[in-house]
Amino acid sequence: MILLGLGVVAVVAFARPPATSAHPLGNFTINLYTRLVVAGDRLLIRHVMDMAEIPTFAERQQMDLNADGAISPDERAAYLAGRGAEILSGLSVRVGGDRVAPSVTASQLSFPVGQGGLPTMRLVHDLSLPIVIPADGGLGVTVTETGFADRVGWHEIVVQAGSGARVVSSSVPATDRSNELRAYPQDALTSPLDVRTAQVTVAAAGAGGVTQLGSSSGLARRGSDDPLASLLGGELSPGVVVLAVLLAAGLGAAHAVSPGHGKTLVAAYLVGSSGGRRHAATLGLTVAAAHTAGVFLLGAITLAAGALFVPERVIAWLSLASGVLVIGLGAGLLVRAAGRRGIDAAGHVHGDTHAHGNTGPHGHPHPHGHPHAHRNLAPEAGRDSQLDHAAPLRRRNVIALGLAGGLVPSASALIVLLVAVSSGRLLFGLALIAAFGAGMALVLAGLAVATTFVRGALARHSGPSASPLARRAAAALPLASGLTVLVAGLVLTIGAAGRVG
Repeated sequence: MILLGLGVVAVVAFARPPATSAHPLGNFTINLYTRLVVAGDRLLIRHVMDMAEIPTFAERQQMDLNADGAISPDERAAYLAGRGAEILSGLSVRVGGDRVAPSVTASQLSFPVGQGGLPTMRLVHDLSLPIVIPADGGLGVTVTETGFADRVGWHEIVVQAGSGARVVSSSVPATDRSNELRAYPQDALTSPLDVRTAQVTVAAAGAGGVTQLGSSSGLARRGSDDPLASLLGGELSPGVVVLAVLLAAGLGAAHAVSPGHGKTLVAAYLVGSSGGRRHAATLGLTVAAAHTAGVFLLGAITLAAGALFVPERVIAWLSLASGVLVIGLGAGLLVRAAGRRGIDAAGHVHGDTHAHGNTGPHGHPHPHGHPHAHRNLAPEAGRDSQLDHAAPLRRRNVIALGLAGGLVPSASALIVLLVAVSSGRLLFGLALIAAFGAGMALVLAGLAVATTFVRGALARHSGPSASPLARRAAAALPLASGLTVLVAGLVLTIGAAGRVG
Protein backbone atom coordinates (compact mmCIF):
# COMPACT_ATOMS: atom_id res chain seq x y z
CA MET A 1 0.00 0.00 0.00
CA ILE A 2 2.85 2.38 0.80
CA LEU A 3 4.43 1.76 -2.59
CA LEU A 4 1.06 2.24 -4.26
CA GLY A 5 0.60 5.53 -2.43
CA LEU A 6 4.03 6.72 -3.46
CA GLY A 7 3.28 5.75 -7.04
CA VAL A 8 0.01 7.71 -7.02
CA VAL A 9 1.73 10.78 -5.58
CA ALA A 10 4.49 10.55 -8.18
CA VAL A 11 2.01 10.15 -11.03
CA VAL A 12 0.04 13.19 -9.82
CA ALA A 13 3.23 15.21 -9.49
CA PHE A 14 4.38 14.34 -13.01
CA ALA A 15 1.00 14.26 -14.75
CA ARG A 16 -0.32 17.64 -13.65
CA PRO A 17 0.21 20.52 -16.08
CA PRO A 18 3.28 22.55 -15.27
CA ALA A 19 2.52 25.73 -13.35
CA THR A 20 3.11 29.03 -15.03
CA SER A 21 6.66 30.10 -14.35
CA ALA A 22 7.28 33.43 -12.70
CA HIS A 23 10.00 33.89 -15.26
CA PRO A 24 9.38 31.74 -18.33
CA LEU A 25 12.72 32.86 -19.75
CA GLY A 26 14.59 31.41 -16.78
CA ASN A 27 15.45 32.02 -13.13
CA PHE A 28 18.64 33.90 -14.08
CA THR A 29 17.08 36.59 -16.27
CA ILE A 30 17.06 40.36 -15.85
CA ASN A 31 14.38 41.89 -18.06
CA LEU A 32 14.05 45.55 -19.08
CA TYR A 33 11.14 47.51 -20.49
CA THR A 34 10.87 51.16 -21.61
CA ARG A 35 7.69 52.91 -22.65
CA LEU A 36 8.05 56.33 -24.27
CA VAL A 37 5.02 58.63 -24.47
CA VAL A 38 5.53 61.82 -26.49
CA ALA A 39 3.12 64.60 -25.52
CA GLY A 40 2.89 68.16 -26.79
CA ASP A 41 5.41 69.69 -24.41
CA ARG A 42 7.08 66.82 -22.61
CA LEU A 43 8.42 63.34 -22.82
CA LEU A 44 7.13 60.73 -20.37
CA ILE A 45 9.12 57.56 -19.82
CA ARG A 46 8.38 54.46 -17.80
CA HIS A 47 11.41 52.26 -17.14
CA VAL A 48 10.77 48.80 -15.65
CA MET A 49 13.27 46.20 -14.51
CA ASP A 50 12.02 42.69 -13.74
CA MET A 51 14.66 40.58 -11.99
CA ALA A 52 14.25 36.81 -11.62
CA GLU A 53 14.78 34.78 -8.46
CA ILE A 54 18.51 34.06 -8.58
CA PRO A 55 19.79 37.60 -9.35
CA THR A 56 17.22 38.95 -6.86
CA PHE A 57 18.75 36.76 -4.16
CA ALA A 58 22.15 38.39 -4.76
CA GLU A 59 20.63 41.88 -5.07
CA ARG A 60 18.81 41.62 -1.75
CA GLN A 61 22.07 40.66 -0.05
CA GLN A 62 23.45 44.04 -1.09
CA MET A 63 20.25 45.78 -0.10
CA ASP A 64 20.01 44.21 3.37
CA LEU A 65 22.62 46.39 5.08
CA ASN A 66 22.07 45.00 8.60
CA ALA A 67 21.81 41.37 7.33
CA ASP A 68 18.58 40.69 9.24
CA GLY A 69 16.84 39.08 6.24
CA ALA A 70 14.31 41.91 5.86
CA ILE A 71 14.34 45.10 3.80
CA SER A 72 13.50 48.08 6.00
CA PRO A 73 12.13 51.39 4.65
CA ASP A 74 15.53 53.02 5.19
CA GLU A 75 17.29 50.23 3.30
CA ARG A 76 14.74 50.53 0.50
CA ALA A 77 15.29 54.30 0.25
CA ALA A 78 19.07 53.88 0.31
CA TYR A 79 18.88 51.30 -2.45
CA LEU A 80 16.68 53.49 -4.67
CA ALA A 81 19.02 56.44 -4.20
CA GLY A 82 22.13 54.40 -4.94
CA ARG A 83 21.74 51.16 -6.84
CA GLY A 84 18.36 52.18 -8.29
CA ALA A 85 19.89 55.32 -9.77
CA GLU A 86 22.77 53.22 -11.13
CA ILE A 87 20.33 50.89 -12.87
CA LEU A 88 18.44 53.86 -14.29
CA SER A 89 21.70 55.34 -15.62
CA GLY A 90 21.72 52.58 -18.22
CA LEU A 91 18.92 54.44 -20.02
CA SER A 92 20.25 57.01 -22.52
CA VAL A 93 17.86 59.62 -23.95
CA ARG A 94 18.75 62.01 -26.79
CA VAL A 95 16.44 64.78 -28.02
CA GLY A 96 17.43 66.55 -31.22
CA GLY A 97 20.86 64.90 -31.04
CA ASP A 98 21.66 66.13 -27.51
CA ARG A 99 21.80 63.77 -24.56
CA VAL A 100 19.40 64.84 -21.82
CA ALA A 101 18.68 63.64 -18.28
CA PRO A 102 15.00 63.16 -17.46
CA SER A 103 13.94 63.78 -13.87
CA VAL A 104 12.46 61.00 -11.74
CA THR A 105 8.84 61.71 -10.80
CA ALA A 106 8.11 58.41 -9.05
CA SER A 107 9.83 55.12 -8.21
CA GLN A 108 8.53 51.84 -6.86
CA LEU A 109 10.32 48.77 -5.58
CA SER A 110 8.42 45.53 -4.98
CA PHE A 111 9.20 41.84 -4.49
CA PRO A 112 6.60 39.58 -6.16
CA VAL A 113 6.76 35.97 -5.02
CA GLY A 114 8.52 33.63 -7.42
CA GLN A 115 9.46 29.95 -7.52
CA GLY A 116 9.78 28.13 -4.23
CA GLY A 117 8.59 31.22 -2.37
CA LEU A 118 11.76 33.11 -3.31
CA PRO A 119 11.18 36.79 -4.12
CA THR A 120 11.65 38.34 -7.51
CA MET A 121 12.27 42.06 -7.85
CA ARG A 122 10.44 44.71 -9.82
CA LEU A 123 11.83 48.25 -10.02
CA VAL A 124 9.74 50.94 -11.75
CA HIS A 125 10.86 54.49 -12.50
CA ASP A 126 8.59 57.14 -14.01
CA LEU A 127 10.52 59.93 -15.71
CA SER A 128 9.61 63.26 -17.26
CA LEU A 129 11.43 65.66 -19.59
CA PRO A 130 10.20 68.95 -21.09
CA ILE A 131 10.56 69.19 -24.88
CA VAL A 132 9.71 71.69 -27.58
CA ILE A 133 8.40 70.34 -30.86
CA PRO A 134 9.00 72.76 -33.76
CA ALA A 135 5.76 73.96 -35.32
CA ASP A 136 7.15 73.63 -38.83
CA GLY A 137 9.00 70.33 -38.53
CA GLY A 138 9.68 67.16 -36.61
CA LEU A 139 11.79 66.37 -33.58
CA GLY A 140 14.08 63.37 -33.37
CA VAL A 141 14.21 61.32 -30.16
CA THR A 142 16.53 58.35 -29.54
CA VAL A 143 16.28 56.05 -26.52
CA THR A 144 18.97 53.44 -25.86
CA GLU A 145 19.06 50.87 -23.05
CA THR A 146 22.66 49.94 -22.15
CA GLY A 147 22.08 48.36 -18.74
CA PHE A 148 22.79 44.67 -18.02
CA ALA A 149 24.23 44.14 -21.48
CA ASP A 150 25.89 40.90 -20.33
CA ARG A 151 22.71 39.37 -18.90
CA VAL A 152 20.11 37.23 -20.62
CA GLY A 153 16.58 38.61 -20.62
CA TRP A 154 13.68 40.28 -22.36
CA HIS A 155 14.32 43.81 -23.70
CA GLU A 156 11.36 45.79 -24.98
CA ILE A 157 10.82 49.42 -26.00
CA VAL A 158 7.50 50.88 -27.16
CA VAL A 159 6.66 54.41 -28.31
CA GLN A 160 3.23 56.01 -28.11
CA ALA A 161 1.83 59.43 -28.96
CA GLY A 162 0.08 61.43 -26.26
CA SER A 163 -2.11 64.48 -26.51
CA GLY A 164 -0.65 67.27 -28.62
CA ALA A 165 1.82 65.10 -30.54
CA ARG A 166 1.95 62.46 -33.20
CA VAL A 167 4.57 59.88 -34.15
CA VAL A 168 5.81 60.49 -37.69
CA SER A 169 8.14 57.49 -37.76
CA SER A 170 9.40 54.96 -35.25
CA SER A 171 11.75 51.97 -35.26
CA VAL A 172 9.69 50.27 -32.54
CA PRO A 173 5.98 49.48 -32.25
CA ALA A 174 3.37 51.21 -30.13
CA THR A 175 1.90 47.91 -28.96
CA ASP A 176 3.04 46.50 -25.65
CA ARG A 177 3.79 42.74 -25.90
CA SER A 178 4.60 41.91 -22.27
CA ASN A 179 2.20 44.11 -20.26
CA GLU A 180 5.18 45.92 -18.75
CA LEU A 181 7.00 42.60 -18.07
CA ARG A 182 4.05 41.08 -16.22
CA ALA A 183 3.16 38.48 -18.87
CA TYR A 184 5.59 37.21 -21.49
CA PRO A 185 4.03 35.89 -24.72
CA GLN A 186 4.38 32.13 -25.02
CA ASP A 187 5.24 32.23 -28.71
CA ALA A 188 8.35 34.35 -28.04
CA LEU A 189 9.95 32.37 -25.21
CA THR A 190 12.40 30.49 -27.42
CA SER A 191 13.52 33.74 -29.03
CA PRO A 192 12.97 36.54 -26.50
CA LEU A 193 12.55 40.12 -27.64
CA ASP A 194 15.86 41.99 -27.69
CA VAL A 195 15.18 45.63 -28.56
CA ARG A 196 17.64 48.05 -26.94
CA THR A 197 17.34 51.16 -29.15
CA ALA A 198 14.40 53.19 -30.46
CA GLN A 199 14.62 56.02 -32.98
CA VAL A 200 11.53 58.21 -33.24
CA THR A 201 10.49 61.33 -35.10
CA VAL A 202 7.55 63.26 -33.60
CA ALA A 203 5.57 66.30 -34.67
CA ALA A 204 2.99 68.57 -33.11
CA ALA A 205 -0.65 67.53 -33.43
CA GLY A 206 -2.77 70.21 -31.81
CA ALA A 207 -3.34 71.14 -28.21
CA GLY A 208 -4.55 68.93 -25.42
CA GLY A 209 -3.76 67.47 -22.01
CA VAL A 210 -0.79 65.27 -21.34
CA THR A 211 -1.35 61.51 -21.42
CA GLN A 212 -0.41 59.91 -18.11
CA LEU A 213 1.60 56.72 -17.96
CA GLY A 214 -0.98 54.94 -15.90
CA SER A 215 -0.81 53.23 -12.56
CA SER A 216 1.71 50.57 -11.71
CA SER A 217 -0.61 48.95 -9.22
CA GLY A 218 -1.42 45.29 -9.43
CA LEU A 219 2.21 44.32 -9.73
CA ALA A 220 1.86 41.15 -7.69
CA ARG A 221 2.70 38.13 -9.75
CA ARG A 222 1.46 34.66 -8.98
CA GLY A 223 4.25 32.57 -7.59
CA SER A 224 4.91 29.42 -9.56
CA ASP A 225 5.12 25.99 -8.00
CA ASP A 226 8.51 24.56 -8.80
CA PRO A 227 7.91 20.87 -7.97
CA LEU A 228 11.32 20.37 -6.40
CA ALA A 229 11.36 23.60 -4.40
CA SER A 230 7.79 22.99 -3.15
CA LEU A 231 9.04 19.91 -1.29
CA LEU A 232 10.80 22.21 1.19
CA GLY A 233 7.59 23.73 2.50
CA GLY A 234 5.20 22.59 5.19
CA GLU A 235 5.68 20.72 8.44
CA LEU A 236 8.43 18.13 8.56
CA SER A 237 8.19 14.63 10.01
CA PRO A 238 10.26 11.50 9.31
CA GLY A 239 7.61 10.20 6.93
CA VAL A 240 7.36 13.52 5.09
CA VAL A 241 11.15 13.73 4.76
CA VAL A 242 11.37 10.21 3.31
CA LEU A 243 8.52 10.90 0.89
CA ALA A 244 10.08 14.21 -0.18
CA VAL A 245 13.45 12.56 -0.83
CA LEU A 246 11.79 9.85 -2.92
CA LEU A 247 9.83 12.43 -4.89
CA ALA A 248 13.02 14.47 -5.42
CA ALA A 249 14.65 11.35 -6.88
CA GLY A 250 11.62 10.89 -9.13
CA LEU A 251 11.83 14.51 -10.27
CA GLY A 252 15.51 14.02 -11.05
CA ALA A 253 14.65 10.95 -13.12
CA ALA A 254 11.92 12.90 -14.96
CA HIS A 255 14.41 15.72 -15.54
CA ALA A 256 16.87 13.26 -17.05
CA VAL A 257 14.35 11.86 -19.54
CA SER A 258 13.44 15.34 -20.79
CA PRO A 259 15.12 16.51 -24.02
CA GLY A 260 18.89 16.78 -23.80
CA HIS A 261 20.94 15.62 -20.81
CA GLY A 262 23.30 13.52 -22.92
CA LYS A 263 21.18 10.41 -23.39
CA THR A 264 22.12 10.09 -27.06
CA LEU A 265 25.71 10.87 -26.14
CA VAL A 266 25.83 8.10 -23.51
CA ALA A 267 24.26 5.55 -25.83
CA ALA A 268 26.54 6.43 -28.76
CA TYR A 269 29.66 6.30 -26.63
CA LEU A 270 28.92 2.97 -25.00
CA VAL A 271 27.87 1.38 -28.31
CA GLY A 272 31.12 2.52 -29.86
CA SER A 273 33.22 1.24 -26.95
CA SER A 274 33.39 -1.91 -24.87
CA GLY A 275 31.46 -0.62 -21.86
CA GLY A 276 29.81 -3.06 -19.48
CA ARG A 277 27.52 -2.92 -16.47
CA ARG A 278 30.38 -2.01 -14.15
CA HIS A 279 31.06 1.02 -16.33
CA ALA A 280 27.36 1.89 -16.22
CA ALA A 281 27.46 1.97 -12.42
CA THR A 282 30.55 4.19 -12.50
CA LEU A 283 28.79 6.46 -14.97
CA GLY A 284 25.74 6.83 -12.70
CA LEU A 285 27.83 7.65 -9.62
CA THR A 286 29.87 10.22 -11.54
CA VAL A 287 26.77 11.95 -12.92
CA ALA A 288 25.25 12.21 -9.43
CA ALA A 289 28.47 13.51 -7.89
CA ALA A 290 29.12 16.01 -10.70
CA HIS A 291 25.56 17.35 -10.69
CA THR A 292 25.49 17.80 -6.91
CA ALA A 293 28.94 19.43 -6.88
CA GLY A 294 27.90 21.77 -9.70
CA VAL A 295 24.84 22.93 -7.74
CA PHE A 296 26.93 23.51 -4.62
CA LEU A 297 29.54 25.44 -6.60
CA LEU A 298 27.00 27.72 -8.23
CA GLY A 299 25.14 28.14 -4.93
CA ALA A 300 28.33 29.13 -3.13
CA ILE A 301 29.10 31.69 -5.84
CA THR A 302 25.58 33.13 -5.64
CA LEU A 303 25.71 33.33 -1.84
CA ALA A 304 29.23 34.64 -1.44
CA ALA A 305 29.89 36.66 -4.57
CA GLY A 306 26.66 37.00 -6.53
CA ALA A 307 27.41 40.64 -7.26
CA LEU A 308 30.82 39.84 -8.76
CA PHE A 309 30.15 36.61 -10.67
CA VAL A 310 27.18 36.26 -13.01
CA PRO A 311 25.71 32.78 -12.31
CA GLU A 312 24.68 32.12 -15.90
CA ARG A 313 28.23 32.98 -16.99
CA VAL A 314 29.52 30.31 -14.61
CA ILE A 315 27.05 27.85 -16.16
CA ALA A 316 28.32 28.82 -19.61
CA TRP A 317 31.90 28.02 -18.55
CA LEU A 318 30.80 24.70 -17.09
CA SER A 319 28.97 23.95 -20.34
CA LEU A 320 32.12 24.81 -22.27
CA ALA A 321 34.16 22.43 -20.12
CA SER A 322 31.53 19.74 -20.69
CA GLY A 323 31.67 20.25 -24.45
CA VAL A 324 35.48 20.03 -24.51
CA LEU A 325 35.30 16.77 -22.55
CA VAL A 326 32.85 15.35 -25.09
CA ILE A 327 35.10 16.39 -27.98
CA GLY A 328 37.98 14.53 -26.36
CA LEU A 329 35.86 11.42 -25.85
CA GLY A 330 34.61 11.49 -29.43
CA ALA A 331 38.12 11.96 -30.79
CA GLY A 332 39.31 9.00 -28.71
CA LEU A 333 36.53 6.81 -30.09
CA LEU A 334 37.40 7.80 -33.64
CA VAL A 335 41.10 7.02 -33.13
CA ARG A 336 40.34 3.58 -31.71
CA ALA A 337 37.75 2.88 -34.40
CA ALA A 338 40.18 3.89 -37.13
CA GLY A 339 42.82 1.59 -35.62
CA ARG A 340 40.40 -1.33 -35.65
CA ARG A 341 39.78 -0.80 -39.36
CA GLY A 342 43.26 -2.31 -39.88
CA ILE A 343 42.07 -5.68 -38.59
CA ASP A 344 41.86 -8.00 -41.56
CA ALA A 345 39.54 -10.89 -42.10
CA ALA A 346 41.97 -13.27 -40.35
CA GLY A 347 41.87 -11.11 -37.24
CA HIS A 348 45.45 -9.74 -37.17
CA VAL A 349 47.07 -6.33 -37.34
CA HIS A 350 50.29 -5.39 -39.11
CA GLY A 351 52.90 -3.52 -37.15
CA ASP A 352 55.86 -1.62 -38.53
CA THR A 353 58.53 -1.36 -35.86
CA HIS A 354 59.49 -4.88 -34.88
CA ALA A 355 60.43 -8.12 -36.65
CA HIS A 356 59.72 -11.80 -36.64
CA GLY A 357 61.34 -14.63 -38.47
CA ASN A 358 58.84 -17.42 -38.25
CA THR A 359 55.61 -18.46 -39.82
CA GLY A 360 52.62 -16.84 -38.13
CA PRO A 361 50.28 -19.00 -36.13
CA HIS A 362 47.56 -18.38 -38.66
CA GLY A 363 49.27 -20.60 -41.18
CA HIS A 364 51.14 -18.60 -43.82
CA PRO A 365 54.83 -17.70 -44.16
CA HIS A 366 56.21 -14.17 -44.08
CA PRO A 367 59.16 -13.80 -46.46
CA HIS A 368 58.93 -10.01 -46.19
CA GLY A 369 62.04 -7.92 -46.55
CA HIS A 370 60.95 -5.39 -43.93
CA PRO A 371 60.79 -6.11 -40.25
CA HIS A 372 57.34 -6.32 -38.75
CA ALA A 373 55.25 -8.56 -36.56
CA HIS A 374 51.76 -9.97 -36.51
CA ARG A 375 49.64 -9.68 -33.39
CA ASN A 376 47.06 -12.44 -33.36
CA LEU A 377 43.61 -11.09 -32.81
CA ALA A 378 41.74 -14.13 -34.01
CA PRO A 379 38.23 -14.40 -32.59
CA GLU A 380 38.02 -16.05 -29.21
CA ALA A 381 35.12 -17.93 -27.79
CA GLY A 382 32.34 -15.49 -27.12
CA ARG A 383 34.19 -12.72 -29.02
CA ASP A 384 33.41 -13.50 -32.61
CA SER A 385 32.11 -10.12 -33.73
CA GLN A 386 33.69 -6.99 -35.09
CA LEU A 387 32.11 -5.15 -32.15
CA ASP A 388 34.02 -7.33 -29.69
CA HIS A 389 37.46 -6.25 -30.84
CA ALA A 390 37.19 -2.89 -29.06
CA ALA A 391 39.98 -1.91 -26.72
CA PRO A 392 39.06 -2.19 -23.03
CA LEU A 393 37.10 0.87 -21.89
CA ARG A 394 39.10 2.85 -19.36
CA ARG A 395 37.44 3.99 -16.16
CA ARG A 396 38.78 7.51 -16.61
CA ASN A 397 36.85 7.76 -19.89
CA VAL A 398 33.65 6.69 -18.13
CA ILE A 399 34.27 9.28 -15.42
CA ALA A 400 34.83 11.94 -18.07
CA LEU A 401 31.53 10.93 -19.70
CA GLY A 402 29.77 11.22 -16.34
CA LEU A 403 31.27 14.66 -15.76
CA ALA A 404 30.06 15.78 -19.17
CA GLY A 405 26.54 14.56 -18.34
CA GLY A 406 26.28 16.03 -14.82
CA LEU A 407 28.60 19.01 -14.67
CA VAL A 408 26.02 21.65 -15.61
CA PRO A 409 23.60 22.22 -12.67
CA SER A 410 19.85 22.58 -13.10
CA ALA A 411 18.09 25.80 -12.14
CA SER A 412 15.54 23.85 -10.05
CA ALA A 413 18.27 22.37 -7.86
CA LEU A 414 19.85 25.79 -7.37
CA ILE A 415 16.47 27.26 -6.43
CA VAL A 416 16.12 24.50 -3.80
CA LEU A 417 19.50 25.40 -2.34
CA LEU A 418 18.63 29.10 -2.09
CA VAL A 419 15.22 28.34 -0.57
CA ALA A 420 16.88 25.99 1.93
CA VAL A 421 19.33 28.70 2.97
CA SER A 422 16.55 31.29 3.28
CA SER A 423 14.23 29.02 5.29
CA GLY A 424 16.87 27.53 7.60
CA ARG A 425 16.41 24.00 6.22
CA LEU A 426 19.85 23.59 4.71
CA LEU A 427 20.37 19.89 5.53
CA PHE A 428 16.94 19.00 4.18
CA GLY A 429 17.65 20.98 1.02
CA LEU A 430 21.00 19.25 0.56
CA ALA A 431 19.27 15.87 0.89
CA LEU A 432 16.74 16.84 -1.80
CA ILE A 433 19.50 18.03 -4.15
CA ALA A 434 21.44 14.80 -3.64
CA ALA A 435 18.29 12.75 -4.28
CA PHE A 436 17.55 14.78 -7.42
CA GLY A 437 21.05 14.05 -8.73
CA ALA A 438 20.67 10.37 -7.83
CA GLY A 439 17.45 10.19 -9.84
CA MET A 440 19.22 11.63 -12.86
CA ALA A 441 22.07 9.18 -12.38
CA LEU A 442 19.74 6.19 -12.18
CA VAL A 443 18.19 7.07 -15.53
CA LEU A 444 21.54 7.53 -17.27
CA ALA A 445 23.00 4.41 -15.65
CA GLY A 446 19.91 2.45 -16.67
CA LEU A 447 20.34 3.71 -20.20
CA ALA A 448 23.97 2.62 -20.07
CA VAL A 449 22.99 -0.89 -18.93
CA ALA A 450 20.35 -1.13 -21.67
CA THR A 451 22.94 0.01 -24.19
CA THR A 452 25.30 -2.80 -23.17
CA PHE A 453 22.52 -5.35 -23.80
CA VAL A 454 21.80 -3.81 -27.20
CA ARG A 455 25.48 -3.86 -28.02
CA GLY A 456 25.67 -7.54 -27.04
CA ALA A 457 22.72 -8.35 -29.26
CA LEU A 458 24.38 -6.56 -32.18
CA ALA A 459 27.57 -8.48 -31.55
CA ARG A 460 25.76 -11.82 -31.60
CA HIS A 461 24.13 -10.98 -34.91
CA SER A 462 27.32 -9.81 -36.60
CA GLY A 463 29.56 -12.84 -36.02
CA PRO A 464 31.20 -15.06 -38.68
CA SER A 465 27.87 -16.61 -39.60
CA ALA A 466 26.26 -13.25 -40.28
CA SER A 467 25.81 -11.79 -43.73
CA PRO A 468 28.61 -9.67 -45.17
CA LEU A 469 26.36 -6.60 -44.97
CA ALA A 470 25.71 -7.14 -41.24
CA ARG A 471 29.42 -7.60 -40.58
CA ARG A 472 30.31 -4.45 -42.50
CA ALA A 473 27.64 -2.51 -40.60
CA ALA A 474 29.00 -3.81 -37.29
CA ALA A 475 32.53 -2.87 -38.29
CA ALA A 476 31.40 0.68 -39.18
CA LEU A 477 29.35 1.18 -36.01
CA PRO A 478 32.25 2.22 -33.72
CA LEU A 479 33.35 4.79 -36.31
CA ALA A 480 29.80 6.16 -36.58
CA SER A 481 29.51 6.29 -32.78
CA GLY A 482 32.76 8.21 -32.46
CA LEU A 483 31.65 10.67 -35.12
CA THR A 484 28.30 11.17 -33.35
CA VAL A 485 30.01 11.91 -30.03
CA LEU A 486 32.52 14.25 -31.67
CA VAL A 487 29.80 16.23 -33.48
CA ALA A 488 27.77 16.45 -30.26
CA GLY A 489 30.81 17.81 -28.46
CA LEU A 490 31.43 20.40 -31.16
CA VAL A 491 27.80 21.57 -31.01
CA LEU A 492 27.95 21.84 -27.20
CA THR A 493 31.26 23.68 -27.27
CA ILE A 494 30.23 26.17 -29.96
CA GLY A 495 26.97 26.94 -28.14
CA ALA A 496 28.74 27.41 -24.81
CA ALA A 497 31.49 29.55 -26.38
CA GLY A 498 28.81 31.89 -27.70
CA ARG A 499 27.45 32.37 -24.18
CA VAL A 500 30.91 32.84 -22.67
CA GLY A 501 32.01 35.47 -25.20
